[in-house]
Amino acid sequence: MKLKQQGFSLIELVIVIVILGLLAATAIPRFLNVTEDAQNASVDGVAGGLATAVGFVRAQWEVDGRRNTSVILDGTVVSLDTRFGFPTGTSNTDATSMSDDTCQEVFDNVLQSAPRNVIYTDDARDQRYTVRAQDGVGGSSTSIDGTTVTGIDLCVYHQVASLTLDQTTGVPSPAPDLTTSGAKGVTYNPGTGQVLSFSND
Repeated sequence: MKLKQQGFSLIELVIVIVILGLLAATAIPRFLNVTEDAQNASVDGVAGGLATAVGFVRAQWEVDGRRNTSVILDGTVVSLDTRFGFPTGTSNTDATSMSDDTCQEVFDNVLQSAPRNVIYTDDARDQRYTVRAQDGVGGSSTSIDGTTVTGIDLCVYHQVASLTLDQTTGVPSPAPDLTTSGAKGVTYNPGTGQVLSFSND
């Protein structure tokens, strides 16, 4: 008895190749955006966590009587500006006198398990965020007494993955600010309590 060998016809092979080509054309661009989507989700998650923590500090300040210069949040002393009630570090009590260090203190002390971070002038190679205070960029806000306070500083937390680092020092170059091209991150205004995520794509 003679067995007849069977295989795929040329038409069948062409159809399979066309289907694979269509799948690749639609799937590959989606997979290329996965890293950027993950970075955006990470920034949004940090912004949401920081906003919630800032709200907890403000709520504790309200409960404590609205005139105290600090609150205790999960065993950590957090200082605040009595004109607004939002965190300003561990010893600073003025939303118009924020520094890189006090912005870092806010990030580290109000967030549980804060992402690794460093001041923007330091080596950021093993970090997730850089920290920078920008003088007077936060605009103005109305205090609880009804007076307008101007020159409020802004804390800016840049995602390191979205920055260009110097190959030898690990320091972001150029120094990141709110206009750095391609940068992603979070801003915190200690005069209004507003936390926003941003992306300069």
